[in-house]
Amino acid sequence: MSSRALRKLQKQKLEELSGSDNEDSQDETPVAPQRNLFDLLNEGDDVGEDDEEDHDDEKVERTDEAASEEKTTPVVEEEEEVKPKAAATFKSKKNKKKKAKAKAKAKQKDVSDMSMQELDEALKELKGAGGESSQTSTNDTAYANSANNQFIHVNQRNLDAEAEMKRMFGSRIVNSETRGRVLKRSKLATPKVDWPPYKRNGLAMELLENKHGVSYFAFKHNEEYQDAQLEFLNSVTTHDPNALMFLVSRNPYHVDGLLQVSEMAKQSGDWTVAGDCIERALYACERAFHPHFTFGSGTVRLEYRRAENRSFFLAIFKHIQFLTRRGCWRTAFEFCKLLLSLDPESDPLGAMLAIDSYALTAKEYSYVADMASTWKTDGKLYPVNIQSLPNMAYSSAYAKFKLAPKESDTLLQEAIKKFPSVVPRLMDKLGESGFDDQPFLQTSPNVYLDLLQQLFVERTYELFKEPEVLSWLKENARAVANKLQNAYKRVDCAQNEEIPLTISRHIVLTDIQQLLSYLPSSVTSESYHMYDPLPPPDSVVGYDLDDRMRQAGSADQGFLDNILRNLLGGRRLPADRMREIRGLVQQAREQQNQRGDQLPGAFPQDDDDDFQGDGHHATDQDVQELLNAVTEDDIEIQQALAAEYEQHEEHDNTRPRQ
Repeated sequence: MSSRALRKLQKQKLEELSGSDNEDSQDETPVAPQRNLFDLLNEGDDVGEDDEEDHDDEKVERTDEAASEEKTTPVVEEEEEVKPKAAATFKSKKNKKKKAKAKAKAKQKDVSDMSMQELDEALKELKGAGGESSQTSTNDTAYANSANNQFIHVNQRNLDAEAEMKRMFGSRIVNSETRGRVLKRSKLATPKVDWPPYKRNGLAMELLENKHGVSYFAFKHNEEYQDAQLEFLNSVTTHDPNALMFLVSRNPYHVDGLLQVSEMAKQSGDWTVAGDCIERALYACERAFHPHFTFGSGTVRLEYRRAENRSFFLAIFKHIQFLTRRGCWRTAFEFCKLLLSLDPESDPLGAMLAIDSYALTAKEYSYVADMASTWKTDGKLYPVNIQSLPNMAYSSAYAKFKLAPKESDTLLQEAIKKFPSVVPRLMDKLGESGFDDQPFLQTSPNVYLDLLQQLFVERTYELFKEPEVLSWLKENARAVANKLQNAYKRVDCAQNEEIPLTISRHIVLTDIQQLLSYLPSSVTSESYHMYDPLPPPDSVVGYDLDDRMRQAGSADQGFLDNILRNLLGGRRLPADRMREIRGLVQQAREQQNQRGDQLPGAFPQDDDDDFQGDGHHATDQDVQELLNAVTEDDIEIQQALAAEYEQHEEHDNTRPRQ
């Protein structure tokens, strides 16, 4: 059920409960028609239009008025001798209904403008006054009203980058640039007319469990998607971009394939194609959502260690990067909240390190100030109080300066005392001087803390370019220049001895070259793929990939055995000769695949000069000579072998998927 559906249910409950306070006007107020709750499951789907969603309440009111008029009109027509007195009575009743409706609306706050937290509080007050028992469990209510949950609610209206661009540049300009777009849209991405038609490709989602008011989900691959995933892994490990493009052309909504093609396009400078692939990946994920996966509600989770889930995390992260390139900071901030809400405890892609910068650039100052003073963690990856993070300490002070300048000095001075080396780094990025004194140049022996400080500077230094902000920073830095003895020496959390894998993954995906030198050798010495960088060590897959590979390998071997047996009239070759043929065929295939270009972010490909072994590569000629030795007395057998192999390849490429 979507967030909009939940809001409507809460709205109906609020109206029912508030009806007991208006017993005098209960008979006069028209009763809203009873709605089928199953219709709410379909609200917010990609087949719905925005205009229909924006005016649902108006339609309900118009329906009520039309129904009342239909009921009263026949009476007036049949009793024509009714005099003006009856007409006046009818008119007065109608006016009373309108007044009662206006009174009820005036008494209540406009529910459509209320946040989820305000709705919950209003329901709690009404239930407490009426003595009703809550239908939700204690755990559900406790979690829904938890301090952290309010910061990971996503306003789905703000997930539309096109709407934000219209607010910035005007509808006329944006519409002229996006004539190819269709009217109907999904929540995460807008399908385009040049996209292939969507068909079920085997990607789905299942509900794992409900615990303490939180629902845990997981993506799953059926056999068709598993075949495509195995083909994708083969094309990546063999560094064959042509095979990858062929896979995506046949499976246009294969998420990992789209992520890798996006990386290839980005490396070649084609940002339009790169962003389009990411949007298509998000669209494919959304079409696979479970009906109860109310993303953005703050009560659904995806576990990052499950390999099938990681594609969705990475697609959101990369989409945020493309949104910032377009200047859609409000949309990027909303998507960052969505990314954090999927797994706020472990934060696998480091959303906590970026959400403050997106919020400040989007001018969401109250959000940053409230989150810094309220959000609590378990103390493993981040400090329990996130104001002990460099980015949150300075960002909360910046937000306070924008909200109440006179009250912001204390926060900024506290931030400088904790992390003094941020000041000279900011000044260096801004081209300012005068803060290269020894007290400010304290370097932390803790590489994790040093990285977090430099990351904040690289990400937000442009916010301090404003003259009044820069002057405010300089004044407070001079005020505490002699009070920096108690600066933090390490991050106040359990994982503070070295850079955690989660933070390393965030740095790799952020792609800020100046920060790559901070990464430990255990990360830089390993090769990784950008469709799944630095997977967690306890990674799990919902199916056995090795078993799928063995099945595919046995199918190829069986095909080759059948061809040779048929061509030799049912005679079997010696086992050593069959092994030799299979080895040469496999070696020839691998060498052919290695002729393609290397994929960006893939394992490095060895040069021919560095080849280790006997120096001999299997070639097509080697395979042909071996086959000639087996069937040298019959030229027709060789031709039949080639023809049957080509026919099999053509049939395999064109056969329909089940």
